[in-house]
Amino acid sequence: MVLIPNNQDLSAGSGVINVPFLEAIYHSFMDDAMQGLGGNRGQVIMHLPPIKEQDVPTQSQQAAQQYNPFFSRVPVPTTNTRNTGVKVTPRDVQYTAQIVVGPIKNENDLTGMGELNQNEARITVVIEALEHVNQALSFSIEGRRYTKDGDPRPIGFSVRRYLIVKLRAIQEAEVPSPDNRMG
Repeated sequence: MVLIPNNQDLSAGSGVINVPFLEAIYHSFMDDAMQGLGGNRGQVIMHLPPIKEQDVPTQSQQAAQQYNPFFSRVPVPTTNTRNTGVKVTPRDVQYTAQIVVGPIKNENDLTGMGELNQNEARITVVIEALEHVNQALSFSIEGRRYTKDGDPRPIGFSVRRYLIVKLRAIQEAEVPSPDNRMG
């Protein structure tokens, strides 16, 4: 490989621009926007995989036995035999985020993140949420469930401090009616 010298000339730069100061302004503005300055802020709940752990009280119980009326003094079947010995603990984490729910049509958008369909949403959260975003099974925004659509996109001024995550609505089945005559 041969490295050819480039033709760029950066001699006009004087070093007058205070980049750390501009970074601090950007960081301050984004945090203020998430705390209440912007009208499209809100809470997003990320539903993480549940923790399965040993449940000693149900594991140490005797196995459920079939009741036999011909033999006296036979124990009544134990009622809590589902998931014997396993305790399932659901996990959720809540973040303050900038939330945009579609539809949004933007003809002049060049970045590809501005247009949203009817069943899509976009959230902006802090970069520290990356681990939870990658683990999340689903997201809840104002009672609606979403799933991640693609990889999160980090953004920032000179340091990437925030994530833009595009979400797609989950079509959950409706709860069946107890009345058989209704659909």
